[in-house]
Amino acid sequence: MHGSKMCIDKDTYTHLITLIMKFLEEENFKESLQALEQESKIFFNVHRFGEIVMNGEWEKAEKYLSAFTKLDDSNHSKKMFFELRKHKYCEALCRHERTEADSIFRKDLKVFSVSQNRIDCELAELLALKDLRENEQLSGYTNATSSRAKLIDSLKLLVKENRILQDKLIFPCVNNSALSSLIKLICPSFEKETKEELIYLIHQFLNEEEFKETLHKLEQETRVFFDINYFREYITSGEWDNAEKYLSAFTNMNDNTYSAKMFSQIQRQKYLEAVDRQQKLPSDFAERAHLFDDFKVLVERNPMLQDKLKFPSMDKSRLLSLIKQIMDWWVPYCINVMPNANNETISLKDFPTVSNLRYASSILTDKPNQEGRPLDASSGDDSNDSSCFNDNNQSRESTSLPDADSAVCAKSLEKSVNLKLQLINEPSECRTLLLPDNSFGGRVVRLIYSHSGDFLVALTQTATHKLWKWQSNKQSLEEENVNMESQLYQPSSKLVMTNDIAADPKDSISCFALRGSHLFSASGGKISIFSLETFQTLATFANPPPIATYFILLPQDLFAFGFDDSSILVHCPCTKKTKAKLKGHQNRITCLAYSLSLNVLVSSGADAQLCVWDAVGWKKLCSKFLHSFQTGLVPETTIVNHIQFHPDQIHLLSIHEGQIDVYEAPTLNHTSQVLLISHIMFVQIVVKFHSFKFFYVAVGA
Repeated sequence: MHGSKMCIDKDTYTHLITLIMKFLEEENFKESLQALEQESKIFFNVHRFGEIVMNGEWEKAEKYLSAFTKLDDSNHSKKMFFELRKHKYCEALCRHERTEADSIFRKDLKVFSVSQNRIDCELAELLALKDLRENEQLSGYTNATSSRAKLIDSLKLLVKENRILQDKLIFPCVNNSALSSLIKLICPSFEKETKEELIYLIHQFLNEEEFKETLHKLEQETRVFFDINYFREYITSGEWDNAEKYLSAFTNMNDNTYSAKMFSQIQRQKYLEAVDRQQKLPSDFAERAHLFDDFKVLVERNPMLQDKLKFPSMDKSRLLSLIKQIMDWWVPYCINVMPNANNETISLKDFPTVSNLRYASSILTDKPNQEGRPLDASSGDDSNDSSCFNDNNQSRESTSLPDADSAVCAKSLEKSVNLKLQLINEPSECRTLLLPDNSFGGRVVRLIYSHSGDFLVALTQTATHKLWKWQSNKQSLEEENVNMESQLYQPSSKLVMTNDIAADPKDSISCFALRGSHLFSASGGKISIFSLETFQTLATFANPPPIATYFILLPQDLFAFGFDDSSILVHCPCTKKTKAKLKGHQNRITCLAYSLSLNVLVSSGADAQLCVWDAVGWKKLCSKFLHSFQTGLVPETTIVNHIQFHPDQIHLLSIHEGQIDVYEAPTLNHTSQVLLISHIMFVQIVVKFHSFKFFYVAVGA
């Protein structure tokens, strides 16, 4: 599209323009928004056009209209231009400005008399007149406000009837902060409150797409980047009013001595060149070039400007690249199609709003390109993988898992070669902790840490539970010291937390979840709720079939249940209402994980598949099959044992008996993999996250 350096489809390009327009509207960058409407030509703002007409800004109104259609494009277009010029002429007559009115008639209206296209009867009648002042319509002309209001009504009708404009009249409904929210899905380090990074990305995009007017309007309204090269163009071409206007957006004469001198020189040179024109003296271009050298020194020394001269380095077409990645995933699932009468309008209102994702406060680099322009900035700080400005994840993109809905669902996946494999085959690379236990309860099948990390609960094959507690030592817990002392807890009541057991031992699939001091647990039968303080059974519910295989608690008192029939049920026990029933797996659900920041639910199954679900509309956003980087194949054992989110709410850990993988939600970009040379014979893995390091505890029979 246009001057873009990358291949991108029209719909994605249009979506990006729409999102930028929404951002400009939210930030009240009116001039930038109007310029982008005109230069992109995808949205004709009837309301804005009406405001311009009501203000009597006739040249501005015609310029806006001309961006979308030309006088000879159609009879409706011709009529619109005619009405604007006729009204401008009428108002000049009413102001008794005969000279101006005659000039308008000769320069603007006479052109319609030589048209070879057919026009309506009213226009033909007006053109037959030698002077529009003879027209009877002028006798009913009262005042500018009422006549302009009538003109706007007639123009709106012409706009709606104009085929060239009909598909550009309705702006899609978009969530607030939609653009920044989408970027956060790809770049978690993109801070919630920081607009400067987004402005830089938009600036680079506008520059590459050659939206010149929008670009420089944005510079003036945002004041984050002073384009010294653009300022030079005004100086060397002698456009002193434009130079002064551009400079005024960043500083004024009273700010400091540097600013005062710059404004004084502009006004002085403007006066001198006006005198030269009166005396018909030629312009001195060499003098202007020399003058700019003086201006450049003043700009670089000016405290109001010197921190606005550097533009961060970033990969080419960075914003387009980011939006293409997210649109490829998000649009097919999360755009509501809301056609108008002509079935031509879509709504983007389902774009997510993502909260702060707890990453570093800045993704900017201080390294500008040599010319201070964002044109060819391709180098940057490669130390930050999540930077929105530089794409340092080429190997990630080349190893993304295939879509589970595609035809490639068998065990022959394309082999990936770019990632360096990490192999664990030495005992010294693992750490173990033996918990004290003198009781009998069978093999451990499930483990879970408390949120604070001060106790651990185990569920055995015989449907009984055990609880170990650590001494209250915050520092030890934070350091995840496997040598700290623990004790098997037993309440004074001597009760044992025991689940309802499945009728058939083969159906004894165990699962549980913590909520405060309550434990929700099942072993193939009903789900039980226990008090962790007294071990008392507080309630039971959910008779099988199907058998619950995994469940977690979600916000708003919701439960997500995974079942052995491959379905997922989202249910509210308080209201006893089912919110959604999710279908996407081909085998039983093995684990569920929820990201609060992204507001998505991820499920894993015994079909080697991961699915991501939108927790608002409960649509499936994407799905990927597990595979090996080394062989390119889906593992023979297809069970994904466990998945869990990192505290950043983006990185997702997936555990299989032969490999450990890390993905980035919600797109499931595959970032790393650890192959286990000798398959671990385990029944459950408990994972604790600290920073970006993983701590595993494996428990066997």
